[in-house]
Amino acid sequence: MPAGLVCCGFGSQSYADVVRDDRVTADPRDAVLLVVGDFDCSGEDLERDWGARTGCWSRAERVLLTYDQVQRYGLPATEGKSGDPRWPAFARRYGFDQTRPV
Repeated sequence: MPAGLVCCGFGSQSYADVVRDDRVTADPRDAVLLVVGDFDCSGEDLERDWGARTGCWSRAERVLLTYDQVQRYGLPATEGKSGDPRWPAFARRYGFDQTRPV
């Protein structure tokens, strides 16, 4: 049976080291990072952040919430965090108005 580990948000580097050293690389099975997060600039960045700080995943896959799911189900946008430095690149990537974070 596959082992599971839940990580919430942007964890500390010391916790990322524990995930990598004590949980993932200590297990001989392929490690898959499943990302369950908001479809916003911070939620999207979780995958990049955990991958970069741990470097131990065989693959990463976003299972929720993806741009395709937002489009397919017509999910409404909510107001985003103003001043988030990740917003401009996220807005360009998905064609959002850069002056109105969602």
